[in-house]
Amino acid sequence: MARSRADRILEQWSAVAETARPPMAPRRRSVVRGSLQGPTFATVALLVVAVAGGVWLANQRSSGIGDPVVSPPPASGPAEPSASPAVVSCLPSDLAARITLWEGAAGHRIAHVALTNQGSGACTIPTVGRPQLVDGHGDVLIDGKTAHAGGSLTLAPGETAQTLVQAGNYCGPDPAPPVSVAFVLTGSDRVVASPLSPGDATVPPCLGTGQPADVEMQPWTR
Repeated sequence: MARSRADRILEQWSAVAETARPPMAPRRRSVVRGSLQGPTFATVALLVVAVAGGVWLANQRSSGIGDPVVSPPPASGPAEPSASPAVVSCLPSDLAARITLWEGAAGHRIAHVALTNQGSGACTIPTVGRPQLVDGHGDVLIDGKTAHAGGSLTLAPGETAQTLVQAGNYCGPDPAPPVSVAFVLTGSDRVVASPLSPGDATVPPCLGTGQPADVEMQPWTR
């Protein structure tokens, strides 16, 4: 008897079922656990915060923010000028005078005198002092008058001033050379100028014993 199509299909399914193997159960992945466990959530959070903080600090330093603020030194005010030392009167030892030239005019003799401050500091001299004509022993041949005009001249160390001294009508004995001129500073202190030469005996001529002798000076000038 011929088989139906349904019978043939059933036979084929049966043959396939006999040869088919049951599916194997999936293999379970073995997990090897070490002695150290993985990082916890708290640990990861701390690491994230630390890294973020380091990045923020680096950005702050690169931009100059967060650098220590260094205060500039206080501005110093203008230097106060130091008080100038008081200028004192010149002592005879501070001064060196010398006659540089003698001239004659109308019965008078005129001495050109240079005066130098040889001291270590500035000092003052009277603008017009009391001149004298003196001999080689320092004796006064003609004594001048004390000037009543005020004023003084300040000489720096090494600075020189000049004057002219005019003497007239000397009728005394022949003077002991060398003749020179002197300048009274204060009291008995005076400066005697070095003579023009060691044997200089220059004196003005006598114009008459009835006439007074005289010696005068011009103001000191630089």
